[in-house]
Amino acid sequence: MDKQARQYSDSQPRPIRHNALVKLTSELIGRLALFALVLLAARRLGEAGFGLYNYALALGFVLAQLTDLGMQLVLTREIAAGTRGDGLVSAALRLKVALSAVVTAALWLMVAGQPVARGAVFLLSLLPLLQSFPEFVGYVFRGRQNLTVEAWLLAGARLVLAGAGVVALWLWPTLLALAVSQAVVGLLFALIGLVGLRRGGWLARLGEELAVHRLPQQRTELGYLLRQSLPLGVAIFLSIAYVRLAVLLLQYRLGETAVAHFSAAARLTEPAQLIPASIMAAVFPAFALALRHDAAGARRLGARATLLLLAVGVGVAVGGWLLGPWLVPWLYGPAYGASSRVFQVLALSLVPAFVNYTLTHYLIARGQQALMGAFTGAMPVSYTHLRAHETVLDLVCRLLLDTTKHIITDLYAQWTNRQKLTLLPDIDSQQCTST
Repeated sequence: MDKQARQYSDSQPRPIRHNALVKLTSELIGRLALFALVLLAARRLGEAGFGLYNYALALGFVLAQLTDLGMQLVLTREIAAGTRGDGLVSAALRLKVALSAVVTAALWLMVAGQPVARGAVFLLSLLPLLQSFPEFVGYVFRGRQNLTVEAWLLAGARLVLAGAGVVALWLWPTLLALAVSQAVVGLLFALIGLVGLRRGGWLARLGEELAVHRLPQQRTELGYLLRQSLPLGVAIFLSIAYVRLAVLLLQYRLGETAVAHFSAAARLTEPAQLIPASIMAAVFPAFALALRHDAAGARRLGARATLLLLAVGVGVAVGGWLLGPWLVPWLYGPAYGASSRVFQVLALSLVPAFVNYTLTHYLIARGQQALMGAFTGAMPVSYTHLRAHETVLDLVCRLLLDTTKHIITDLYAQWTNRQKLTLLPDIDSQQCTST
């Protein structure tokens, strides 16, 4: 069976409801397992250790975005729209490997001045970078509207990460033991993901595909990828930095204990993000394909998805506000009681966040990702003026207000550009795959 035949045989399209259910189920299983690890870490490591744990993950998560540059969604869009993605996948992977080496060096330099647990913080900061490789693989297969490969790969990685972390904390309740277990498992599943990508027919020989010195030979594909993904990558990086910057600033201003209280609340709201992620993982490739053939149908599909997530977001926010005062101390222990009000405000922010999740995907599908960078660029600025006397709750209230402003700008973009489906010219797609 040749390369292209394997791509289609392993990636037969599935209905949107099937894909959404598969994605939601895998996310629930994986996220619940990781959340169990978070609860155990909060109790076994103490407030200071738990704060360093979340600080390291936040630092690594922000810098890991620099290795993707929005390329995953561009690959999904191109593959879903029928463009042959072999050359694009190879070029994107080589670029990602090269950027990963740079980010790894930057992480080491940033934690070199860490007064305590330097090695543990470095290893934990590498985990988001390692996890981004299985996610890259999942986005490639997602382009064929088949999320089964992504579901098995990510759910398996999260289950093993959680299991290894629990064993490490139970036997050796130290930050270093937890960091080693997470780094080893992360590296293992990064390799498993790349092997799966090769077996799926998207790569030739794995060693050759990782040869970053061959990037100049793919100037056409690389140039096309960068032109399409950089505006999106900037927007994604700034958006994620905006949220994670809270942890980094709290560490700088108020120390590990403040990070621990903020993270305890944030970890409770993060699982709710799997709802829009699962739905839009199924809707996005179908929406991108429909734009080329049935614009009215694409608008109907987008409206239904947005209204559905708005209703779900309201329900989750109300539940979080009512349950927050007793849920946080019950899960984390009495020491984290101060996180209850932070959790309540973060729960309210889920409503605009859910809606904004759909709108940003529609902008990407229409080829208007450059607008996202302009809208998102000013958002992190509000954090840079954090004053020493401000509390964790002050920071969270800023997040809620700025998220609401972000959704207003996205709605404006959707309204003013609804008649302008700036699709990618066919000639560009042919040029980028001609080699």
